[in-house]
Amino acid sequence: MSKSKNKSQTLTYETATGEIEFTLMSDMMFHYVMQQSEKALTGLVCALKGISPDYVKNILVVNPIDLNNAGKETIMDIKLTLNNNEILNIELQVYPDKYWISRSILYLCRAYDNIGNGENYSLIKPTTLFCITDKELIPKAPKEFYAKYRLTNLKNHHLYTDKFGINVLQLNHTDLATKEDISNNLVYWANLFKATTWEEFKNLAQNHPDIEEVGNLIFELNYDNQAKEILEGQRRYREQMNSQYAAGYTDAEEKYEPELARKDAHINELRNEKTELRQRNAQLEDEITELKAKLLELEKNK
Repeated sequence: MSKSKNKSQTLTYETATGEIEFTLMSDMMFHYVMQQSEKALTGLVCALKGISPDYVKNILVVNPIDLNNAGKETIMDIKLTLNNNEILNIELQVYPDKYWISRSILYLCRAYDNIGNGENYSLIKPTTLFCITDKELIPKAPKEFYAKYRLTNLKNHHLYTDKFGINVLQLNHTDLATKEDISNNLVYWANLFKATTWEEFKNLAQNHPDIEEVGNLIFELNYDNQAKEILEGQRRYREQMNSQYAAGYTDAEEKYEPELARKDAHINELRNEKTELRQRNAQLEDEITELKAKLLELEKNK
């Protein structure tokens, strides 16, 4: 990236103040920073998984991006391998998505399909999708800071497998964090994502060399003219696609809502008719029973 020839010549991460234009909540910024700082990525993964850094022997981003060649449709999710035997997919969801549940399951299934045709099923790597968001993506779900979803038995809650799951970190619910969430540094990371000023970020980064490295990377991109153009272009593209997507399914709902309402009304009518027929049938059966009893009585009296 070419360096800005003006403000960044005198301004540094240490002296920067005020608003951060592109924070960690920018999906492209997030992806770039995490692929550049292995220590920070390790810290985030350990917080999300609740493990010690000593457990991490190898961590590799398998879909790095090149800012110089990044297109508007560049995939921003981070896909990585942990210790060569586990697949993690970290997604930063910054826009509402009515169909996020379906999309997240699809992405998880695609990542879990990680062996070739004819290979032994024992080679399949455990896979987890981590979603970091400040949006309400799961309708009617109880408010929770960190939710973990797995395949379980609906009756007795027996765990089918822990090798396939989705975790959702809800940044706007840090007040609901558990002691475990706090001790695992999840609240700390949530506050890093939510930091919108240099003062906030640097205060959190004090005595954390890995996070200071993140701060320097964020500063570098915020004051690099070429990088800012790419980040701004990506943001506008995401906002445009989100508005079109939202308008699309909203228009569709409005278009078909009357027809759906008519169909629902017709279904209710059929259900009512079915109930009435059942009641009438029961009455007829009672009448038939009474008639049979009368016939038997008549035959006895002959």
